[in-house]
Amino acid sequence: MASNQKTRPVRTVCPAHCGIDACGILAHVKEDRVVKVAPADFPNPRYRRICLRGLSSLEITYHPDRLKYPMKRAGERGSGNFERITWDEALGSIAEKFKAIATKYGWPAVAWVLGGPGAGTTKFGAYLRLASLTRSTRVSAWGYGDSALPCGSRVLFGSQFPYAFLFGSLFSSSSAPEILVVWGANPGESQPLNLMRPIMDAKEKGALLIVIDPRFTVTASKADAYLGVKPGTDTALSLGLMNVIFRENFQDDAFIQKHTVGPYLVRTDTGEFLRAKDIGLQDGMDYIIWDIVSESPRSRSTANVKPATSGTFTVNGVACKTSLQLLMDLAAEYPPARTAEITGISSDIITRLALRIGSAKSVTFVTHMGFTRTYHGDISLRALGTVAAVTGNVSATFRGGHLPAVLNWKPFLHADPQKPSYTRMGILQLYDAVTSGKPYPVKAVWFSFINFLNQCADSGKIANEFFPELEFIVSTDLFMTPTARYADILLPVCSYLEFSDLIPFPYPYLQLQQKVMTPLYESKSDVDIAAELAGRLGFSEYFDGGEESFIDLILASEDPSLEGITREKLKQGPMPLKFIPKMDQEIDIPFSTPSGKIEIYSEKLRGVGQALPVFLEHLETPLKPEGKKYPLAFIQGHSRFRTHSMYANVTSLLEFNPEPVLEINPRDAQERNIADEDPVTVFNDRARTTLRARVTEGVRPGVVNISEGWWIDQFKEGSVNHLTHAVMNPVQEKIYEPNMHMNDVAVEVIKYQEVES
Repeated sequence: MASNQKTRPVRTVCPAHCGIDACGILAHVKEDRVVKVAPADFPNPRYRRICLRGLSSLEITYHPDRLKYPMKRAGERGSGNFERITWDEALGSIAEKFKAIATKYGWPAVAWVLGGPGAGTTKFGAYLRLASLTRSTRVSAWGYGDSALPCGSRVLFGSQFPYAFLFGSLFSSSSAPEILVVWGANPGESQPLNLMRPIMDAKEKGALLIVIDPRFTVTASKADAYLGVKPGTDTALSLGLMNVIFRENFQDDAFIQKHTVGPYLVRTDTGEFLRAKDIGLQDGMDYIIWDIVSESPRSRSTANVKPATSGTFTVNGVACKTSLQLLMDLAAEYPPARTAEITGISSDIITRLALRIGSAKSVTFVTHMGFTRTYHGDISLRALGTVAAVTGNVSATFRGGHLPAVLNWKPFLHADPQKPSYTRMGILQLYDAVTSGKPYPVKAVWFSFINFLNQCADSGKIANEFFPELEFIVSTDLFMTPTARYADILLPVCSYLEFSDLIPFPYPYLQLQQKVMTPLYESKSDVDIAAELAGRLGFSEYFDGGEESFIDLILASEDPSLEGITREKLKQGPMPLKFIPKMDQEIDIPFSTPSGKIEIYSEKLRGVGQALPVFLEHLETPLKPEGKKYPLAFIQGHSRFRTHSMYANVTSLLEFNPEPVLEINPRDAQERNIADEDPVTVFNDRARTTLRARVTEGVRPGVVNISEGWWIDQFKEGSVNHLTHAVMNPVQEKIYEPNMHMNDVAVEVIKYQEVES
């Protein structure tokens, strides 16, 4: 007989959008089953929203292919053959294997690879807490190796902002920038709610929206102007813009003097900043400026001086230039005509854009990870940030409240302050640690919320060289993903509706992801899995109380921004942080660089020729394709139907987007006798990938695109990342960690039938 029980609404959060679009969700529960999800209210109604992926999330929770119980491998790795075991057997086996490997090689030989999507804190933090206690290895703080953006930001600003990469103000409720430039990002698909919505709000208030991208994206379709740039030439475009800005004297000298190292003198013989000790002043290592009032060198801290922002000077026989002058000299090498030849954008458009940016009262630049997925992506970020800095368009968005800093994050991650913490390495560094034992051997890997084989660079290398060298692989997952097939122990985890977590988005709100239903089958939350393994490793006391106690610990901060915010209160809805500067409020907080200023000139990178944001040739993408073996630039954009590889198996979304396709420009298709819907093979020296062609003007000539996130078995052969490479950039390695270069890849395309013949 049908039940008359009514549904009860429970407010929770959908965190499955890579830490950005964390929408409030009202889950309607009937007899421990969620029957509907809908957008939940916020104090500010602009945040009440939901997207296609959020609406389809019940298909994830109740998907027939969900992993239902722990399993151990019963065949060759990659075969997908497993047999059912108990949780006690699984965790006991893992603990024994980890201890044995640690005894032989040391605990750093056990690595935790934690990726995205997910905006939660406790599910990531529980594994890192255990990594810290065991002193094992944490692999990459940036999910899928997206470290070029933080590398570039660390050089320029000293830190990175965790929400969206903005130069200027976007989130003001009262005003909008005069110009909004979205560069190398597609928030219309990858961040539709918490970023694209404010962009459209700004446009409605009168902002001129300009999109710069190799693809004509969903975001570009909303733009007032679109510039189709060649992949990887963004630094040259930035220098070309600065060429015109400096030529027309449109730089913001007041901002440069106050907030950047632009006025600081640089020795032309060594490339080092001139210091007080170099010229006999008592201020030791203080930076030196040229005071145009006294026409003499002075320490930057000297009162009542007026620094020269540009110029060449001789100080005690030492030839010097201001760092801004060095930047001007570099930009002078990129007049619009040369910039046009490199970037594929006409010189007239470059000039007009530079004049608009230089003369505008306010400009906001928006970018994100895809912008820097090239070998020199860190320099691209520095170049774009430098354009923003010299025009005075770096606002409190960058220097305002940094959410992780206000949470009680460090005591949560590093449970025992008396012990050294985990060792950290990047994903590409992990490749070497596994395959060659450098800088030390890694013999066991734990994968959680990351489809490593599918999403990381050079899938062929992972399958054929990386996995075979590992003695032990553990994977926690919802499904039998391409990565899960290679696990020795496979553990079923909860969907977001089956456990609790603290969600620090959308900024500046905190939300509680409430558990709204009993975990299905034998699945467990990541916190429970980490806690039970910790007990077997001798650390149970650090995991008492589960998710709720961890949430309480994270909130137990003395920062005034969190005053009055508790887990119990968050059950009723999101709570805004207090005492955080408004996004459009100008504040004077030093940057975290050695100088405390925006370092448009980086002294520490002078030895590698990158003190300034120089344009360097791509590693692989052909700048001039004529005569090249692989003449096409391969890139991989995001899709609104997936978050990385999540949702790739959701039936309702596959009805809209049923299979992977190769986007190719009509000119390139005609040269290769390829028609729309033809099966084609994309190839280079590493791999072949076969799928259907979509002939479209949406990619510029010389560029092909396959949206990332499709599972390997959804291709006829190969996959997106079989085509990519895992070459490390040593400069990024010194700054932070090396980046994956998914958008710096050269390929050729031919009709599939030609390969068969």
